[in-house]
Amino acid sequence: MYILEDFLSSLQDFLVSRKEYDHNIIRKHTKKLDELGEISFPLCINKWSTLIDNKNVGHAGITTILQYKYPESDKDSLLNILITESSNWKIQIKQIKVKNNDALIFFNKSFDLFRVVMQDVLEHSDTYGFSDIIKNNVIIKISPNIENSEINQLDLTNLRLKLLKDISTNFIMQNTSKSTSNTCNVYLVLNPVEKDKKTILCGPVVNENSVKSTYKASELYKKRSADMRMMAQHKYGIQVKLNPSWENYFDNLGTGSVTIEMLTNKPQKSIKITPNDLQSANKGAAFIFYNCARLSALFKEFDKRVSMREYPELPNCKDIDFSLLKQPEEWELFYVYIIQFPMVIKSCIKDIEKGIINPQHLIYFLSNLSSTFSIYYRRVRILTNPKEHMFSIIHARIYLLKALQCVFHNSLRLLNVDPVREM
Repeated sequence: MYILEDFLSSLQDFLVSRKEYDHNIIRKHTKKLDELGEISFPLCINKWSTLIDNKNVGHAGITTILQYKYPESDKDSLLNILITESSNWKIQIKQIKVKNNDALIFFNKSFDLFRVVMQDVLEHSDTYGFSDIIKNNVIIKISPNIENSEINQLDLTNLRLKLLKDISTNFIMQNTSKSTSNTCNVYLVLNPVEKDKKTILCGPVVNENSVKSTYKASELYKKRSADMRMMAQHKYGIQVKLNPSWENYFDNLGTGSVTIEMLTNKPQKSIKITPNDLQSANKGAAFIFYNCARLSALFKEFDKRVSMREYPELPNCKDIDFSLLKQPEEWELFYVYIIQFPMVIKSCIKDIEKGIINPQHLIYFLSNLSSTFSIYYRRVRILTNPKEHMFSIIHARIYLLKALQCVFHNSLRLLNVDPVREM
C-alpha cells in the first residue's frame, strides 16, 4: 500500500544510508509532472543537515548530497547509478534532470506499476489508504464535555469541537495497530489546559465581523441543506422531486457540507463561517459531492451498456492493458490521487499521540482531486461508441476510475459523509 513511501525510503537510503522517511526534503509533486517529474530533491548538502553528519561533510569539502556517500564519483555517474539501482525497486526511475540545483526524478510509467497498484486498491477496497501507523490506543476526550448535548442546540464553536472529535476518532479507528495494549488520552479543548496533558486546541468559529458566532448548529444545517438543493437545481441541473427521500438526501448533503466547511482550516485556527455566503461556503463541498456522484453515474451507464451487450464484460484486472492510459490527467489521477492517498491519510493522523491532527489535508486533497477529475471527465470521452478496437482502453479507464472511487468513498467515510452516488 505504501509503494511510494517505499520508493522514498529506498532513495533516501541510496543518498544518506537512512531508510526512515518522515520529512519534506524529498518533495512529492502534484502538479506539472511533465515539467518537474514526480519527485525532486535538493542537491545542496546544506539542505540535508538534519539527516547527515555535518562534521564529516565539513572536513571532506562535500557540497552536494550525491557526494555524501560517494565522494570520489562525479554527479552524472551517480545519477546514472541511481537510475540503475531503481530497477530493483517497485517504482523505477526513467530519467533524472538537474534544474536550479535540484534533481528532478521522472518515473517509468510501466504497465506493471499500474497493475500492482490497481490490484492493491481493489483488493483492499474499503480499507485502502489505511494502515497501522498508530501504536497506542488513543482516546479523544473533549472539554467542555458536550457528548450528551443535543447537537442541533450547540453553537458553531462547540459544533466544530464535536465534529473534530468524531472525525479524529474515525481516523484513529482506521489507523491503529490491532495489537496495541497501551492507552493514550488526547484532549480536544477550546482553551489551553494543564501542560502535562496532550491537547488539541480547537479554534473558534467567527462571523463576518471576526466575532465569535452565536449561530446554532440547527440553523446552519438547515441553511446548508437548502443551499445544496438550490445548487443541485440551478448549477447542476438536477430535477428534484418533492418527496421524503429527496428531503433526506439533501439533509445528508447539508450535513456533509457543514463538516467539510468546519475542517477546511487547521484545528487550532479560527474559521470564518458566513451562513448566507452561498458561493464561498458550499462551492467546495458541492464540487466534491458532484464529482463523486459523476463516478457512480458513469459506472451505472457502463453496466447498462454491458447488460445490453454493447460492451463486453469487464475483464480481470490482470488482463487489462494499462499502457493505453496515455492522457496526462490519467497519470496525474493515478500518481497524485491514488498512489499518494495513503500518505495523505498518514499526514493527517501520524502525530495524534503528540496532540496534532490535520484533517484539513484531506479536505484540500479532495478538492484538488475533484478539480483534476472534472477536467479529465470534460476533456476525455470515457464511454465511447461500442467499437471493438476501443474496448481495451474503455476497460483500462474503468479500472482507473474504480480505484479513484475507492479513494473518494474512503475519504468521505472518514468525514462521516455517506458516499454520494447521485447528484
